Amino acid sequence: MFGALVRVNDKLEAVPDLAEKIDVSPDAKTYTFTLKKGITFSDGKPLTSKDVRFTYERAVDKRAATYWRGRLLDIQGATEYGDQQAEKISGLETPDDYTVKMTLRKPDATWLLTIGDFAGLSILPEHILKDVAPDQLAKHPFSLNPNVSGGAFKFGKYETDQYLQIDRNDNYTGGPKAKLDRLFFKILTADVALAQMDRGELDLMIVPVSEMDRMKKNPNVSIVSVPSPSIDFLAYNMQRDYLKDKRIRQGMYYAIDREGMIKAIMQGEAQLVSQTIIGPDWMGIPQLNDYKFDPNKAKQLLKEGGWDGSHTLQCLYVPGSSKERDAYMPILQQQFKDVGVNMEIVSADGTEVARRRNGGDFDLVQVSGGIFRQDPNVSGKYMETINWVPVGGNYGHYTNTRLDELFPLGRATPDKNERKKIYTEAAQIMNDELPWLCLWSPNSIFAVSKKLVGFKPPSYATHDMWNADEWSVAG
Repeated sequence: MFGALVRVNDKLEAVPDLAEKIDVSPDAKTYTFTLKKGITFSDGKPLTSKDVRFTYERAVDKRAATYWRGRLLDIQGATEYGDQQAEKISGLETPDDYTVKMTLRKPDATWLLTIGDFAGLSILPEHILKDVAPDQLAKHPFSLNPNVSGGAFKFGKYETDQYLQIDRNDNYTGGPKAKLDRLFFKILTADVALAQMDRGELDLMIVPVSEMDRMKKNPNVSIVSVPSPSIDFLAYNMQRDYLKDKRIRQGMYYAIDREGMIKAIMQGEAQLVSQTIIGPDWMGIPQLNDYKFDPNKAKQLLKEGGWDGSHTLQCLYVPGSSKERDAYMPILQQQFKDVGVNMEIVSADGTEVARRRNGGDFDLVQVSGGIFRQDPNVSGKYMETINWVPVGGNYGHYTNTRLDELFPLGRATPDKNERKKIYTEAAQIMNDELPWLCLWSPNSIFAVSKKLVGFKPPSYATHDMWNADEWSVAG
């Protein structure tokens, strides 16, 4: 529905969207975007650099409390503007209607990936929202009726807890018009979705591993499996004194049979990973300690680390998000118990888990997601001290001064060979200190109706709409 300067494609590469040209300075500190000419919003008003500037100003304004703020503070002057200490973002210039110039505080070779994450930072219509106070954006009627947008589709209607309808934007001038008249997104449980897929009432869904074999028998459906950039893991609260000795965390790692669970629960549809730097191709996965299942070594390390066997750890978990996670959580609990670590699984809904996780009220928390295969720098969003919650994704409050040097150094280095050396050292540190207990990277598995033409499976499962403007229906 909304255009962005750049967006990420199925290969996790940043590609132009509203921009037709992007110039990057040799030091990767200045990015200049030239917008496509003649782009309009769905109400016919021009989409210009002023809308881009407005969107980025709102995104960094701390009163708006947006997810994007922490990601954009590397723009020169963004912090000062967002904290109401400056009247403009000094590093964001719009000399004419078609030019946007961003100057960063320090070099960052990954900047396009940052602003293009997922579908990219959506450009909002200034003429609709300019008089809305930043702290009122989420409450404004536009949030539930975004009827002016600049993408290939536009908002149609929704029914709460049932479906969302989006329609082709016939005024779209940012590229070829969408081939489909409209799309419907249904909100369904997995079982209901599978039944509708069987009956031909759905055209696309993410499929649980446990249903792959059954779905393959449907002659009208194709099953597509691709490696994902995500990781299933347990994050430690590194502020807990009883978890600070890395030997305890290492002992817990040796206690679990990840290979066995990949075979039995994931049916081989996952890759074992032991830290978060797992790609892209030029980086690869550094060959480090993979902590093969060894209960005796687990007990030894736990003893050396001074683990108190009478203590019980609490692990936050959102049940029902997938059959696979519901299956492996009690196995982890039992395998920890076998080496003397008691773990209570504390089930709660996503809102409560997020509240406790972001507030530091946990020992362990089960998490699934991230786009770690996109670029090694993604790990910095979760591991650098500067990204402690609520500013970033470091909800374990992990700190390592060397990592705090390495990630900025990697961002500032355009040469991929040098970046690989830097991030390999970072991977070694994370693999040794284990702020997260990484399990595996699950494949993204889709069931696709054979009527649906043009679907390109993305590695990040919930990014399946990335090229919906190219889809059509056969027959």
